[in-house]
Amino acid sequence: MARWARTHNVPLRSRGGASHSQALRAADQTHRAPRVLRPALGGQGASERLRRFAAASAFPSLGAAASGLGLNTFTLVAQINRIERELGGLLLVRAERGRPMTLTPLGRRVLRAIRTSQDGAAS
Repeated sequence: MARWARTHNVPLRSRGGASHSQALRAADQTHRAPRVLRPALGGQGASERLRRFAAASAFPSLGAAASGLGLNTFTLVAQINRIERELGGLLLVRAERGRPMTLTPLGRRVLRAIRTSQDGAAS
């Protein structure tokens, strides 16, 4: 089938990609999401990354958040870094000795949008 598609210049979905129904659901979710979240909703696992950011924001540090969420610290940091890259700004001022991490103004807007969209999905 793949050979026939290549011969006839029919585009194929890459291996390991989301199924058609998952892709449609993701597109619908993106369309209904608050505008500030839309750039971060591309790709597989986007809503999970946003949920993890929202949960992590309640902790004093990313290390404590990762521990509390049952994740590897590197995984959580990488996911938050990806969201920051997609949204074009810092979400958190990272914790330093004696000072807990805090949300930036963009981080507060994103957190509000995540909670609003979760409340809308629960209704």
